[in-house]
Amino acid sequence: MGILPSPAAADAAVSELVGHGVAPDAIRVLVGEDAALRIDGRGKHHGLLARIYRLIQFTQMDQAPDFRRYELAARRGHPVIAVRETDPARRRDVRAVLRRHGAHFTNFYGRFFTETLDPFTGPDEGDLPI
Repeated sequence: MGILPSPAAADAAVSELVGHGVAPDAIRVLVGEDAALRIDGRGKHHGLLARIYRLIQFTQMDQAPDFRRYELAARRGHPVIAVRETDPARRRDVRAVLRRHGAHFTNFYGRFFTETLDPFTGPDEGDLPI
């Protein structure tokens, strides 16, 4: 997952990813209020089970607050891109494509671990409540 600077950057990144062999159904671009509700960083909009899952994430993973940041970015109109790729070499390619299109705060979320690819360094970090 990563945050892109604009819808145009998201479109260009998706086109390049598909050109590099990433299946279109492995790519999701989330932007706007509906997308923020889908990301649902606190599990508030997906019922009790989602809240319990998010609680477990917050207690077990130091990366769990990331989803709140993605939710807020989507709500502010910044496209959040999610690419499903588990192969480490292909993940490096995906990261390179995303970086070429201005992505920041990119992370890999695996079943048993997370990997920070590009930590958040944005100018508004202080005003994002987590």
